[in-house]
Amino acid sequence: MCGRFVVAKETGGITELFELDEVPQDYRPTSYNIAPTQQIGMIVEREIEGMPSRELHVGRWGLVPHWSKELPNAPLFNARSESVLEKPSFRDAALKKRCAIPASGYFEWQSLAGQKTPFYIHPEEGMLAFAGIYSWWRDPTKEQSDPTRWLLTCSILTKAASPALSEIHDRSPIFLSPDNLGSWLAPDYETSNELIAALGSESDEVASSLDFYEVSTAVGSVSNNNSSLIERV
Repeated sequence: MCGRFVVAKETGGITELFELDEVPQDYRPTSYNIAPTQQIGMIVEREIEGMPSRELHVGRWGLVPHWSKELPNAPLFNARSESVLEKPSFRDAALKKRCAIPASGYFEWQSLAGQKTPFYIHPEEGMLAFAGIYSWWRDPTKEQSDPTRWLLTCSILTKAASPALSEIHDRSPIFLSPDNLGSWLAPDYETSNELIAALGSESDEVASSLDFYEVSTAVGSVSNNNSSLIERV
């Protein structure tokens, strides 16, 4: 699974790395302890006048199905890739509303002998792109004229951890390689189980190149947010 991640890069670096055409002016991505329900950046691709446009939007981490009558008590921040096309909470979003979530790395807790030890998992250079899905939710408690009545939300797709990461946790995000990022974002097709299976195989290849090490237990509190959280202990 993925319950905390890091963005340790400024807007310009993310724009260049992911070849973005549009980014909100007020986007401030840097954070060392991003948790569910917080605002995060998500990359989507739209077709505008016959040309693809790769855009970054900011939304809530924790998908809210479009048919939900209220914000769920437990945020749906992860979606199991094995069942995402069948689960009512995710199915509609998973079919066509695909996104990528940029991250410098993420935290995972290893459980041994009743103790949980946090690890930071990251690429040696560049950034990760988590496969995600998104949804627009209409808040029924707000007036039709209220511009905040629409809420953009998202979830990160997860899979069984690759052999490279399974010693830490039995689940991991699906990592998009540079080669399949564009294919995942393309808006002109419906997601299939075959595509998700192929993504999973390529995700394992990305995982085999990642580095990880133990970090401070301070990451367990969302009130802690500084670069010391990703330092090796």
